Amino acid sequence: MKGTILAKRYGDYREFAVGDALSGTIRCAWLHSAPTEGAGARIAVVPDGCVDLLWSEQGFVIAGPDRTAAFPILAPGTTILGLRFRPGIARHLLRCDLDALAGKVVALDDLRPRGFNSHHEHLLATGSPMKRLRLLTEIFAKEMHDLPAIRRDAAALERLSASLPAKAIAAELGVTERTLRRISTAEFGYGPKTLARILRLQTLLGRIGEKNSALADLAAETGFADQAHMNRDVLALTSLTPGEILRQMRG
Repeated sequence: MKGTILAKRYGDYREFAVGDALSGTIRCAWLHSAPTEGAGARIAVVPDGCVDLLWSEQGFVIAGPDRTAAFPILAPGTTILGLRFRPGIARHLLRCDLDALAGKVVALDDLRPRGFNSHHEHLLATGSPMKRLRLLTEIFAKEMHDLPAIRRDAAALERLSASLPAKAIAAELGVTERTLRRISTAEFGYGPKTLARILRLQTLLGRIGEKNSALADLAAETGFADQAHMNRDVLALTSLTPGEILRQMRG
């Protein structure tokens, strides 16, 4: 058995911008193809504060927000397509508070039975993964024609969590800390402190991938108290140490 590998470093993972009509709702479209050989790796999908609509040969599912890394089993040669929702959208599209989906993968029909499965055979019959991904975005635009406006409080909570504690965010939004927690739990699946930890992790992952800095410098740049704090938090959230992540991202 091989060690744990970040999902985005396993096989072929790519992200794509969507057209203007969906850009306010979808953060990105993506595809992930597992290698045809070399099974045995433990794949870590690290939390990012988002909800995704997924399609594979098994059908449509919703991947809820994760508090810590998930470890899906990808059969060799499997390709998964995804649409990643922006903050403040998924709760209203799926018509449930996101804490009910935290850490879960749920059939889309269980949440919004509006005919997505009628497109499954068409997707199967479409040739390449890229053509399927384009078709998936078209299907989403057709089926989710009642797209809501993005929730401003959820978007602001994500933006402010990078630099302010929960008390200051509540004051900035003009709500109580209890109301802020209720907004965060409903829109992200967990409270503002957990959200801040996850967003800080994502900032770190972005910096590791783009900068040739030492880990101690990265800890300071991304809001950790020190390198020891970073080590504990990253290990708890991902099952990998920052050093292991750095080697994979720069390898």
